[in-house]
Amino acid sequence: MKKKLFSIALAACFMIFAATSVFATNELQKAGDGIRNVVGGAENAVEGAAKGTVNAVENAGQKAGAATRNTMNNAGNAVAGTTRTGTNNDGYTATRTATNDATFAGMNSTAWTWLVMGISAIAIIALVWYYASEREHTSEKR
Repeated sequence: MKKKLFSIALAACFMIFAATSVFATNELQKAGDGIRNVVGGAENAVEGAAKGTVNAVENAGQKAGAATRNTMNNAGNAVAGTTRTGTNNDGYTATRTATNDATFAGMNSTAWTWLVMGISAIAIIALVWYYASEREHTSEKR
């Protein structure tokens, strides 16, 4: 009895799905065309807006680049004029304020950086190892 009921239900489902796809084919085609038209229009609008934005940014970048180039050329010319004459109008003299000999506990900043990175790496490896061994031991207890 269960086999007959199952067979009838399967046949009914098959008929419903077959009939639905046949009756709805034309309407789905029309709906699909409408959606394609809407998406195409939206695509064109977004593309136009993006091109306008790119052009605006490009023009602004070119103007900013030209202004920066002019400013740097003017500054370079001013420095070149000072260098050629060898005079300093303001009387400013530069004094060295930092040296590479600065140490703390006999190590410079590069050595301290490597020391801290090494200790951090050892701590990370130890934490990963501890976590892995804890997971291994807890799984054995279950």
